Amino acid sequence: MEINEILTGDSNQISDFLGKTYKFECLGCEIATKKIVPPGGIIYEDETFILAIDPVIPINGFLVITAKRHINSITELSKEEQYKLVEIINKTILILKDLKIAKEITLVQEERSKHFHMWIFPNQDWMIEKFGKGVSYLRDICEYAKQTVSSDDIQEILKTIEKIKIAYKKELIDNYKN
Repeated sequence: MEINEILTGDSNQISDFLGKTYKFECLGCEIATKKIVPPGGIIYEDETFILAIDPVIPINGFLVITAKRHINSITELSKEEQYKLVEIINKTILILKDLKIAKEITLVQEERSKHFHMWIFPNQDWMIEKFGKGVSYLRDICEYAKQTVSSDDIQEILKTIEKIKIAYKKELIDNYKN
């Protein structure tokens, strides 16, 4: 499958980075209803969004926020949903930086996708050294990660997911106390 098909939702089948293959009408809807659960499971969920690792691209800390409603654009979110989205983005970036997964983050949301999702893409040293900085390299980085992933990389990704889940739970508990 071409990386472009994954990015635009023009395919109706994926294989996750653990090798499990899924068929679907809308990947976002399948994740929202948990018919497809990305490797490592759901990191965070509320009434509007799900946060999980990207199921196809094996990059440590590469997370995706998926809307539960079948919408296409951030402009279709209510004001309350937009605030919640920003809150999730902010918490997630702080956690990724606190865990030293990335010093810089790139956010991506393309309206040509069939279901609203936002990438929280960790800009890691190896990416900058091999490809440089900037959005123009994201497809190349994703393709490279798919082609070169090792079992050690996958184990590290799964460990990181657990660390992020713990950090999210701690964040929620700390906010509840305050």
